[in-house]
Amino acid sequence: MVALAVQYGHLRTPLTLDTTTASGYATRSRSGIHDLIDIETALATAETAADLHERHPHGEGVSGPAARHALRQAATTHRFEGTTITPAFARKFLARDGAVLYDNPHALLLCRYDSATALCERGTHTHTPALDRRVAGCPNMLRTDQHAAQLRHRADHLTHQAEHLPDSIAERLHTAAARLRHHVDTHDATRITPEPTS
Repeated sequence: MVALAVQYGHLRTPLTLDTTTASGYATRSRSGIHDLIDIETALATAETAADLHERHPHGEGVSGPAARHALRQAATTHRFEGTTITPAFARKFLARDGAVLYDNPHALLLCRYDSATALCERGTHTHTPALDRRVAGCPNMLRTDQHAAQLRHRADHLTHQAEHLPDSIAERLHTAAARLRHHVDTHDATRITPEPTS
């Protein structure tokens, strides 16, 4: 169940903590699955923040509405190397609304989740981002140079594929590639880089 959840990007969203309406990949009756998900998610988000904190001073640019907040948060996020964390601590760590950085490798961006402004969670009662339902223009998103490079590679791949396909399909791929390149251009034009030291 965990492998399926990870594979399809539904690590947290299909799991409910309400034991009366439990559904999705797992329920409370399946011993400890929520605890395991909470621990693994806490470790993954802490690693995401640590990675951003380490790469930015070495020239990694960051763009997006949540970029500055994310950089400040990444500098103060706990590191868990060699530490055993409990399910209770993991839940407390993830409950820091507006202070947790989630990686979204499929959309090639990061989410500094803030429930008050999250567009993916409008009309729902969950307290985690819906990484499989990213909404364009969300104020919680940010993108790194690494993401921009991967977007550029994905756009080039779509363009290459379009050369070998019928016109109607090729046109859709060219449109998708142009949209990805637009994201890259926006990132390049607005990226925040480290302040030069004197």
